[in-house]
This record gives sequence, structure tokens and C-alpha cells, in this order.
Amino acid sequence: MKEVTFIFKDILKKGTVKEILSQYNIFKKLFSFVKNNRIPMKMCCLCLIGMLSVGISIIAVGITLGFKVNYAGSFIATVKNSGVFDDAKNIAVDHISSDNADGAIKSPSFKMTLTVSDRLDSAFKVADAIIENTDDIEKAAALKVNGVTAVCAESDGLNSYLEYCRNRFNIEGADNKSEFTDSIEIENGYYLRSELADESEMKAVIEALPVKTTATVTTEETIPFSNKTEKTPTELIGYSKVTTAGENGVRRKTEVLELINGETESAAELSSEVVKEPVTQITLVGTAKTTASAKQRSAARSAGLICPLDKGSFVISAYYGDGRGHKGMDLAADKGTPIYAAAAGTVTLAKFDGAYGNCVVIDHGNGIKTRYAHASVLKVSVGAKVEQGDVIALVGCTGNSSGNHLHIEVMINDTRVNPASYIGLD
Repeated sequence: MKEVTFIFKDILKKGTVKEILSQYNIFKKLFSFVKNNRIPMKMCCLCLIGMLSVGISIIAVGITLGFKVNYAGSFIATVKNSGVFDDAKNIAVDHISSDNADGAIKSPSFKMTLTVSDRLDSAFKVADAIIENTDDIEKAAALKVNGVTAVCAESDGLNSYLEYCRNRFNIEGADNKSEFTDSIEIENGYYLRSELADESEMKAVIEALPVKTTATVTTEETIPFSNKTEKTPTELIGYSKVTTAGENGVRRKTEVLELINGETESAAELSSEVVKEPVTQITLVGTAKTTASAKQRSAARSAGLICPLDKGSFVISAYYGDGRGHKGMDLAADKGTPIYAAAAGTVTLAKFDGAYGNCVVIDHGNGIKTRYAHASVLKVSVGAKVEQGDVIALVGCTGNSSGNHLHIEVMINDTRVNPASYIGLD
């Protein structure tokens, strides 16, 4: 290397190349040097080639100086310079619906780095990263009423409660159309979390919004049945029987209701029709008077018989001579109601007796007998002596009977007579 340096110094001292070549034969000496120093020369060439390759690579791939942005404890982007962050901050502030948005964004720190040009982040991308990494910035929604912001809150909660309140006055089973009377608009965007309303504040604002509900309602109303009385001379006065049961009718009505907050403002009838006609209830009442004469009634009372059931424990369900050959009186009462002997006497029959069912017959003397039919239980037997008021059986529904009752007969000299006067029911 010293000889090469010496040769080049010589060149600088000489006047022309021709003179140098002629005096020193430079090429000859240079080739000789290279030949004698091959390994160092190869290493120099390789270093020059490597440096050249690196330079060409840097130029080819566009490696440049950049800055990593540390924001809120995280590396969020790589930018060309700090001005990119400033532009991104302005973009983020423009996207946040708050006058205090600028103060919510924190200051970043930068770290120099080498990077590729096409990996540098734009201001728009940095703005998105700022919004995403700022704790006080949140996606939310503003409720505007007649163009004025009424409340800002979390989007899902705001929308779902609006829907609930819009439909809260709907009439069940009706075709409802509900809407707020004010102009309502939802504006989604970015807001400061510290400025959002809490749930109770949000609900209070929405609940104050008037709701108009238009409901098409179909209802059915009852048409009460009417009553009709028919008289029959074949039944005694006091006889009453429903021959046709009354049934209420049904009217179907459709109307349109307009309501404000659930209170009816107007109603318009669309249609009305009777879908079931009412059935008139017909009651048959007896008009016939007792066949007993005054003399007979006097004689009956003198017989001294009492009513075989306690007063208030029964109703008269059939009279003597009711048009079907009825030769006694039917006293409807609950099963198990005590049956008393109408007077003192001797039991002449106590058994199941065909159509009479469980039956008791008492001979009271002087040609007077009484019969007690359809009992559930017999309490006496043939030959027993009973006193007036003794329990001889219990009310039932045995034999030819359609319900719990006592069939009472009074026989004078074995002829059945109207028992009403004898037992105090005339």
C-alpha cells in the first residue's frame, strides 16, 4: 500500500501522463503490486461491493427516517414527523361531538426509527388510533328532539329504551301504530364518556316524550238476555220453573282509538255486528189455587201435623196436582238434611219401595198417614213408635228422582190429599 501511495504522489508531482508512464511505467508497477497482494485486494473489493449493494438496496426499497408514536402507553403508529400527529389530532377532534374534545386527547412521545416509506401511517389512520386509545372517547348516540340535542347516551340502551317507550301504551290484542309526537332523530358518533348521561337521566328524558297510539280494536260485548214469564193453570200459585234457560248474546265491535300517553283522545266505530243472538229465558209459574176448601184447611190444621223439614232448609220444587198427577209435595233440600216425623205414630213401612226409593210410612191414627220418599238413609224400622219431631230419615235422591228432595204425602183414609195445609205450607 505504501508503494501505491508513493506512485500516486509521484503522479501529482509530474507534469503529464506521458512523462509519468515513460519514467515509471506505472501500469507495470501497479499490476505487479496487485499480483503480490491478492488477498488484501480481494477483501477491499468485497467491502466496496457490499457497501455498494447496501446503498443500492436502501435506494431501491425506500428506507427513510421516521418516528414511532407512543400514545397513552401504547405505540399506535409510525409517522414521518410530529406534524402528522398534530393533523391527526385535528381530525379526531372534528369527529368527536364535544366542545371539550381537544382536552381529552393526551400528548404523545416520539421515538426515532428507520422504516420503509410505504409503512408510514397517514394522519387519518393515526386519528382512528387516537380515538381508539383515548379512555374518555366512546361510540355513543345523541337523541335530538325537534332538532335539539336532548341527551347523549350509550347507543344500544338509548335505542332499546326509545323502542320500549314508543310501544308502552299499545293495547294488547289490537293492531297498534305508535309514534312520538315530536320529531325524533338519533345521531351516532364519538362522544366523551364523561359527558354521557347515566341510565336514569336517559330514561327520564325519553319517558317525557309524548306518544301517540292509533289502535284498531275489536271487542266483544255481552247482550243480556231478557226474561219472559208464562203462566199455567195446571200448577199451584208459588210454582216456578225455568223451561228455557236464558243465554246472553254477543256483539262484536271494531273501532279505531287514538290515544296520547295511553289516554283515549278519540274513538271511531268501524263496524258492529251481532255474532250471537240472546236467548230469552222463559219461566213457567203456576196460577192455580189450592184445591183445599176452608173446611178442609181447618181440618188439616186440627190434625196437628208439623213440617217434616226445618224451615229455611228447603224450597218447594213441586206442588200437589201440578198437571202430572202429582199426589204430594216436593221439598228440595241438601242431601243428608234431617226428615222429622210430622206427628206421633207407628212406622208401618221402612224400606226401598220402587219409584219412591227409600221410603217411610207412619200411621198417626184417626185415618191419617204420612209418606216420606226418596231418602238417602232410613233411621227407623217397621213397628217402631215415633214421636212428633223424631228424625226418621235423611234427604236423598233414591228411586225415581232427579235431585235431592223429600216427597211428602198425606193420606186421609188411604186417599192422598194436598199436604200443604197439613204441614203449614198453604
